[in-house]
Amino acid sequence: MGTQATRLDRVLAAARRSAGEVEALDVATIRRERGDALREESELSYLRRVLHGRIDIIDAELRRRAAGSEARLVESLAAILADDPPANARSPRHMDIVPDPDPGEYRSRMEERIDAAGPAMVLDLSDARLGEARLALKDFEQEVSEYRHIAQGVVDRFAAELARRYREGQATVDDLLNEEQKME
Repeated sequence: MGTQATRLDRVLAAARRSAGEVEALDVATIRRERGDALREESELSYLRRVLHGRIDIIDAELRRRAAGSEARLVESLAAILADDPPANARSPRHMDIVPDPDPGEYRSRMEERIDAAGPAMVLDLSDARLGEARLALKDFEQEVSEYRHIAQGVVDRFAAELARRYREGQATVDDLLNEEQKME
């Protein structure tokens, strides 16, 4: 990434920590790194939805053209972008994705890449250019999904470590409350 570690860089570094390294961290550091991973996972989930939406629009336009339809793509956007109801119950972590109004460094760069690869004006592009844009967006989606999976692993791993410490008496709710009061 850059010379200064981004939040995603910090999450990836946390993912590489050994079990012993995680156990050696103080509770405040575990909470901070877990919070970074949660924020990054939310940003990555948002990016995945953006990418899926762009890919779905391109797919719909390619289908419309292949069918020789005179229907307007704009009239179908609501149906194209609507989420199908989930087949299984979702984790609460995946219910509402509200992007941070101040995006992280990775999200900002990825949004620029998305705009460059998959322009919103799909009606003006040739079939070949739409196909190229679709492939680029699919590659971006794969990258984002891999990072998201890593971030979820960090969240789960650090949450498990916090739970273990509470269970074994190495951390208490009073410690948490005292820490929060210091931050105010």
